[in-house]
Amino acid sequence: MPIRHLQVSGVRNLLPLTINPHPAINFLYGDNGSGKTSVLEAIALLSAGKSFRTTQFKHVLSHQQDRMELMLQLDDEHLGECELHSLRLKSGDQLLKINGSVLTSQAEAAHWLPVQVIEPNTFRLLSGSPEERRQFIDWGVFHVEQGFMENWKTFRQQLKQRNAVLKQKQEEWLSVWNPGYIESAEAIDQQRQSYLKRFKPEFERILSQLDDSLEIQLTYYRGWDKDSALSDVLARQQERDLNLGYSQSGPHRAELRIKVDKQPAADILSRGQQKTVVAALKIAQGSLFQKESGRSTIYLVDDLASELDEKHRFALCKLLEDLKCQVFVTSIDKEKLTDIWRPTASKVFHVEHGAVRETDQASPTATTTHE
Repeated sequence: MPIRHLQVSGVRNLLPLTINPHPAINFLYGDNGSGKTSVLEAIALLSAGKSFRTTQFKHVLSHQQDRMELMLQLDDEHLGECELHSLRLKSGDQLLKINGSVLTSQAEAAHWLPVQVIEPNTFRLLSGSPEERRQFIDWGVFHVEQGFMENWKTFRQQLKQRNAVLKQKQEEWLSVWNPGYIESAEAIDQQRQSYLKRFKPEFERILSQLDDSLEIQLTYYRGWDKDSALSDVLARQQERDLNLGYSQSGPHRAELRIKVDKQPAADILSRGQQKTVVAALKIAQGSLFQKESGRSTIYLVDDLASELDEKHRFALCKLLEDLKCQVFVTSIDKEKLTDIWRPTASKVFHVEHGAVRETDQASPTATTTHE
């Protein structure tokens, strides 16, 4: 599902740009602060509605600008052609459109534009909060399990209502809200478990190609005792839930546990090994998505050389090329991209002082792409 046309204005230090990426591999190189990561960030914003670098929109918006405009055109193998447009104002107002129709949910954009990001801070998938690993699971479930988004919306509403009852100490209302809460929770859990059962062998296959010396165990904690029905857990915890004013158990407390020899992987592995494991997790998700849907993921790989030696960089690049998906890869040094990995089809872009220029493979002779 390659992006064939991208327009960006109002993002950080980037000058307004228009580029036509290659449907396979796209290299972006330039000095730190030149804006190359911001190109990836713009694509991620269109897909997820948020940046992978910051939680605050004001840090993404260009200095002294009052709006950000993003537009891309893509060709999907099954869904057809799509034009996705996002307008976000400094005031906080935003407008998202697909093929001219206004969207009320970011989920539809994410459905059309499945994006995976591999960047220097992705090792937080191992060392960060359970929420980050829960979101990782749900990316895959959302894209391959029908009805997951509706189940999740239903559960979130049930959780909000049950927590309101707990906070107000209205014990008599729990018998009213618990059945719906349990039903939606179990639906989400079943979809997650079904997905992970298929995901684990794919992850093990990908990891062995990146580094066959690593042995990683993935276990799923569903958010309550695996040997107990959720109804029994809620009954046992009811008094404490009332005291705390919120629900202790449910799929909102689920997590993917990533271990080495029964210890958290983040405590055992080096940073380079952690990045290898995270890369395997991300590529496995894209690979499984492609096998089950017939569609492909777009990969945004920022600072490829960071903490990966040449052997692992080459293995990662080979896996991405084998997926036959569109990839955007950044690096400070052009040679660390093109010398290690020479894909059969690619484009190279030089980013300097916010300007993005397409170059040939051999020299930085530029074709200006900013307007």
